[in-house]
Amino acid sequence: MKIYLTLDKQLRPETDPAIIANLERKGWVPAPQPDFDPAAQQCEWGDGEWVVSSIPARAFTAEEWTAAQGYGGNRSTTLLYQKLRLDAAAKSSPKLVAVQGWLDAMIASGLSPAASNWPAAPHSFEETLTETLATLNS
Repeated sequence: MKIYLTLDKQLRPETDPAIIANLERKGWVPAPQPDFDPAAQQCEWGDGEWVVSSIPARAFTAEEWTAAQGYGGNRSTTLLYQKLRLDAAAKSSPKLVAVQGWLDAMIASGLSPAASNWPAAPHSFEETLTETLATLNS
């Protein structure tokens, strides 16, 4: 287990009990990290003390975000093809309409800088495709 020791604002992580005991004899004192949520916070040593801060949200470009939401690669082309098939059959898919609106908004935002607050896709690609195919086969 890693033990943190400090002396004169310096921090030293150690795991060897013999080294830890030797450093403590030389004046190093334990400096345990405070409680923090590693999923949402980071804990860093700075100016002789632990500083806990929130992990900044990751910024995505519009293209990265659509891919992260499951609409990367040729999936939008697949949905466009399904939309054309639905239009030809005079049918509609509510999930496809919602996803199409979301994708249109993401395309319009494509020139914006990276952001961390993009809207989530209204439905997954799989849900949307399943509904589209069911509608075409009904």
